[in-house]
Amino acid sequence: MPPDPFYWPRHGWVRLGEGWADGLRSPLTAAELAEVADWCAVGRPLVIARGRPGDGAGELRLGLATPDKRRIGLHVAADAVAVRLEPLRLAEAVDAAPEAWRPMLVELVRRAQDVGVTPAVYGSLAWQHRTGLGYVRPDSDVDLLFVPRDRWQLDGLLDLLTAVGDGSPRLDGEILLPDGAAVAWRELAGRPARLLVKGPAEVSLRDLPSVLALFDRENAA
Repeated sequence: MPPDPFYWPRHGWVRLGEGWADGLRSPLTAAELAEVADWCAVGRPLVIARGRPGDGAGELRLGLATPDKRRIGLHVAADAVAVRLEPLRLAEAVDAAPEAWRPMLVELVRRAQDVGVTPAVYGSLAWQHRTGLGYVRPDSDVDLLFVPRDRWQLDGLLDLLTAVGDGSPRLDGEILLPDGAAVAWRELAGRPARLLVKGPAEVSLRDLPSVLALFDRENAA
């Protein structure tokens, strides 16, 4: 059984507690173990990643990304976590962005909130805000996470992103579906017959009407 997608949402963050290595469910190399230990010792967080089929209940997949684009994946027991953090709100990360990006990001937050959606951010800008290290480059995209609750919010959000998404910075990211899975906003905006959907522990193809129907049910609830 994969972790609860709402309690342990992908793109959320954790800080591991003392003795976290005792909770490892898959081994790390000695070099990886030392790097993760140093990372955690200074209080830096890890990001919650998608689980894998066969992961047990109470197990998490976590990621450590370095500014030079190295990646370390961890498979740990959830009780190794000392602090759990929600996905980072974009409004909180604006000051970590290059100065030239900030007016656009502030306006995006405002316009998204006008349709009832509060944007979150993951990827390089989120890592830069969370750690104080230099992840963002002039050509970096901004990876965003949106959680619309109904079709009105979804349609307004997709109209907004289609209008501004190819500006500077370029906007990428995902729409979180009411069932806890996610789909790339660019793919959903294109209204293809079938969509690549990322679940808590798997990736699958779904037809467009079934995805949109999730928001119709949310609206009717």
